[in-house]
Amino acid sequence: MRSFEAGQMVVRGDVHCSGRVWSWRALRVVADTSGALVAVCPPGAEARWPAL
Repeated sequence: MRSFEAGQMVVRGDVHCSGRVWSWRALRVVADTSGALVAVCPPGAEARWPAL
């Protein structure tokens, strides 16, 4: 399985029940271990979602 380096930026995508990606958020990796991927959303991070 792929692992991430601490400090690396990643993108989280949330999938709607229709199967389409609903939103995206830029996150910074704090730690990636065999038990958990820990990431934070830093202030001012970019996020996208559809207009309602």
